[in-house]
Amino acid sequence: MKIQRTVLDQGVACLALTGDFDAFAANPFLEQVEAIVQAGTLNVVINLRLVLFINSTAVGSLIKARKRLRGLGGDLVFSEVSVRVKETFDLLGIGQLIRSYPSDDEAAKALRATGPETIDVPAENAVLVRFNDAAMQKRYTTVGGVAKMASLEENSITFTSVGETSLFPAGAAMRAKFRLPLFMRAYYFDFPCSVRKVEKTKDGVKVTAEFGDIVEEDRKAIAQFVRDLRLLREEVRGGGAT
Repeated sequence: MKIQRTVLDQGVACLALTGDFDAFAANPFLEQVEAIVQAGTLNVVINLRLVLFINSTAVGSLIKARKRLRGLGGDLVFSEVSVRVKETFDLLGIGQLIRSYPSDDEAAKALRATGPETIDVPAENAVLVRFNDAAMQKRYTTVGGVAKMASLEENSITFTSVGETSLFPAGAAMRAKFRLPLFMRAYYFDFPCSVRKVEKTKDGVKVTAEFGDIVEEDRKAIAQFVRDLRLLREEVRGGGAT
């Protein structure tokens, strides 16, 4: 990702980003923000017009940068947010946490306005569940076969599904296939799991399944995603307060 730094007004800097804002770009971005701080500027506009992809690590770096600036009496806002990035922000509620403006000039003028509201972070993604046992899989397929992610931890996944608790006996072996578009674009995780807990809900069941043997790269990716979202939730619950 390319980062271009300009001065919009006295006391306001702009970072115009171009390309994919992913984990590899997070640290260089934070270094640019820190360089702006060290130069004595505490208000920053992030122009996202030419960013077509942003993942959870990058969102986390935006949150960190904003927290750093607000802790010093400044702030961070967005301008010209691309359609793709806006979709991600809408999913996470970032648009309610960090303000966005249609132009750099309007963003610069509004930087000292009052702060935004706090929000919750949605965490649902489709999960394809496939039982190892053919008979169990047939039973599950008859009621749908696709679940919704409720939460994710380093060693387990919790999802909701239609059906009864009897469809998910403790210890049942299965595979869970899911995607984390906020972390990796166009990549599917496909993990062996075993049912640890199942409970009845109003619309079906809530199932927690522990991961089995998975490759180290995937395990590290899941751990990083969990850390990113944990940081994000902490920030939005506190409204970015320091």
